[in-house]
Amino acid sequence: MENLSPAFFENKRVLMNCVDLEVAVSLIYKEFMLVFPAEAGFWGRLAREEEDHARLYLAGDILKVIGEYAGIQFPPPAFIEKTIEFTQQIREQIESRPITLKEALDMALKLEKTIMESIIFDLPDSDNPVIRNLRKIFTDTESHVDRIERFRIEKGFAFLD
Repeated sequence: MENLSPAFFENKRVLMNCVDLEVAVSLIYKEFMLVFPAEAGFWGRLAREEEDHARLYLAGDILKVIGEYAGIQFPPPAFIEKTIEFTQQIREQIESRPITLKEALDMALKLEKTIMESIIFDLPDSDNPVIRNLRKIFTDTESHVDRIERFRIEKGFAFLD
């Protein structure tokens, strides 16, 4: 029975870590909302989208139980776990000292790029709603990188130092 195989539990672990990662990123963006109230709309939108991603992963986990994830190659759990550790490092930096808007944008940009590198699922060609949701998460993450880069330029921070 596939639902009780080691691969099932490994995949479930990856999905739950992805949920944890999305929530952690959302919390960082909510923290930035408080620190930079003039840019709260920007940070709030990013935070809401990360929360949406967490919900999509949760929905995917439910559908996995009924076999809808056949053919998906999951990333190694260590990739996601390292990225979660990175979010903890960012939170520690935020709590340890005042940060500038430039630093917050740099952190957010690096975080989104790190997420793109860690959530590499190999997806089959399919119209399955679960697979469409995973693709949406990946597309949104790429969009976050672009949006943060544009916002950095808008705020006068053209290049990463």
